[in-house]
Amino acid sequence: MPLDTKILSQAATEARGLAMDAVQAAASGHLGLPLGCAEVGAVLFGHALSYFPEDPGWINRDRFVLSAGHGSMFLYSWLHLAGYDLPLEEIKNFRQLHSKTPGHPEFGETPGVEATTGPLGQGVGNAVGMAVAAKMAEARFNTKERVIFDHKIVCLAGDGCLQEGVAAEAAAFGGHQKLDNLILIYDSNDVTLDAMAKLSQSEDTAERFRAYGYDVHTVNGQDLEAFFATFEAAKYATTGKPQFIVSRTLIGKGIPEVAGTQKAHGEGGAKYVDADRKALGLPDEKFYVSKEVYEYFAGHRQVLKTRYLDWQEKYGAWKKANPELATLLERGIHHEVPKDLTARIPAFPQDTKIATRKAGSDVLQPLAEALPLVIGGSADLYGSTLNYIQSDKDFNPENRAGRNIRFGIR
Repeated sequence: MPLDTKILSQAATEARGLAMDAVQAAASGHLGLPLGCAEVGAVLFGHALSYFPEDPGWINRDRFVLSAGHGSMFLYSWLHLAGYDLPLEEIKNFRQLHSKTPGHPEFGETPGVEATTGPLGQGVGNAVGMAVAAKMAEARFNTKERVIFDHKIVCLAGDGCLQEGVAAEAAAFGGHQKLDNLILIYDSNDVTLDAMAKLSQSEDTAERFRAYGYDVHTVNGQDLEAFFATFEAAKYATTGKPQFIVSRTLIGKGIPEVAGTQKAHGEGGAKYVDADRKALGLPDEKFYVSKEVYEYFAGHRQVLKTRYLDWQEKYGAWKKANPELATLLERGIHHEVPKDLTARIPAFPQDTKIATRKAGSDVLQPLAEALPLVIGGSADLYGSTLNYIQSDKDFNPENRAGRNIRFGIR
């Protein structure tokens, strides 16, 4: 389907308005990313991602992780417009006690939030882990006749995220493992909270990710058509590599008094909101969403519903043809364990001289047999910790079903 740039541009403007109003009402929050990345959100939630708001836990949905969790109003605005159970009243209660719109997204509190993100860079780690899990699911449950897992992991990160060591370590691991289901979008706006980014970084981030083993794309993130074309190229790439999109944006776009500066990062621009909303063409009504935008997303949900129901039909046929795999998957989804699990743990004499790590290894093996979806990993210490699942092999690009992950010294 072609991109409806007219209505998505309007949606981006109204999402900016929601962020402005929410941060102003709370007198706290971060305006920079929600305003700078509004077009990115419009493309993702209004066209490109595969999801179904009526079933937020659909197992084959695309996962979107906002690593730059301080920009939470970006995510809340788009979840609301997309039709998740996040009514406008919750947007108005941004950062208030017991609301579904806390200052940083929290998994389990807000429908559509895939990961708790606050510490910068951690969302990149979460996304890489989700990409590993998706590859494992594909290897374990897809069959030659039916593919039930083929979703993508999409992560939006900023300069602060990519300065963090956890992001570098996770990204390097993702490149080494050739996680071609991972799309990392870098909101590149030359700004961090305290100052312009050039005061704390000078590396060529695109070249760093190319060295990690990613395909690298650079695009104007505020050009709807250009960003969509780049995202589609990343989503359907056949290189066998994870994808890195350098999305160049103007932080705080819509508040010219602070746009493009570190003052746009937090709530510094909130005092200009009333005048700048009008300049964007928004009415005086706060927390405004037009009928046309709501109608567009209602129509888009019908497109998503058709895809979702098509998948459900395929999933039903898969379950019928693969009852044992279906049982294993359902048990995993519901975190079920065998009732006799504790009985499978070997007992050791009270006066045993066995080393703790050897005892741990002896306990791990029968548990791993009883729990086929349990995986393990080691930071270059299998020979010391003895926590290798001996009945299985390594997880790697040639063996996505492997249950032992070599993290290296990370």
